[in-house]
This record gives sequence, structure tokens and C-alpha cells, in this order.
Amino acid sequence: MSIGTGNRTWRVLATISWVGLLFCQAAVAVTSRNIGKSAWWLGPEGNPQFPLVWFTPFVVIVVALVATQRPRKFTIAIHLVCVAILTAIASGDVVDSPGVAALQYGIAAIALLVSFVSLAARP
Repeated sequence: MSIGTGNRTWRVLATISWVGLLFCQAAVAVTSRNIGKSAWWLGPEGNPQFPLVWFTPFVVIVVALVATQRPRKFTIAIHLVCVAILTAIASGDVVDSPGVAALQYGIAAIALLVSFVSLAARP
């Protein structure tokens, strides 16, 4: 097996992790809306963001998930870029919704750990 292709166990664990992060991001969206402190990418209930903006954090996670399914030598770089984007998305909520931002930073931190484990798991 060549470097960068990863092994089946790594792909399964990374896939489970990224799908879990997708569910966590959905939980943040629902919870933030329910408590009345919507994430910036959702916007307030009375004046929601454009629907395509709602999907931004989910698209980032799906990109990492797809990169996991088709491992290449640059898969880890894609994961790290996705982590950086998730961190930037979380930064948008620091002032107005610090609790929501903390949850999103937690998701980004877990994504970073998944990326490091993926790096360590390479053959």
C-alpha cells in the first residue's frame, strides 16, 4: 500500500467521525435556533440568511467526508483546510453568540483531532 492511500480501518473510523461531526453541526443549528441565539450563518428567525449560506458548514464537512472516501496524498491538507474554515465560521459567532461559537469551536477541534489521527494512521 502506498503512502497517502490510507487503509480501510482508517477510512471507516474517519468516515464515522466526519458523519458524527455532521450530526453535531446539525445539533448546533437546531439548538442555536431553539434558544434564540442563532448562528450567524442561520441568521435570526425573523430575518434568516440566504438559504445557500445555511449549508456552508455542512458543505465543508461533506468535502472532508468525500476526501476521506477517496484518500490521496493531499487528503490531510483538505481536512486541515476544512478545519480552518470551520474555525472561521465559528469566529463569526464569538460576539453575538459566544456559547454557539464555543460549540462550533469544539466541532472544529474534534475535526482537527480526526485530521491528526488520519495523519498518524497513514501507512
